[in-house]
Amino acid sequence: MPPTAYQPQPPSSTEPPADASESAPVVGEYWRWCPQCGHELQNHKCKRVCPNCHYFMSGSDFD
Repeated sequence: MPPTAYQPQPPSSTEPPADASESAPVVGEYWRWCPQCGHELQNHKCKRVCPNCHYFMSGSDFD
């Protein structure tokens, strides 16, 4: 029988990587992201403002 090349297997752990929570989007927090450009909105008093395209949502938009 001919020799076969070693094929490394991924870890069998079912736990996510330690940094997965930082890179994975949070489900259900759609209000954190700009609907125009996708950048994360910044909180300024009662408004969420996009630093990229200057889109904003007022506090009443969250209801």
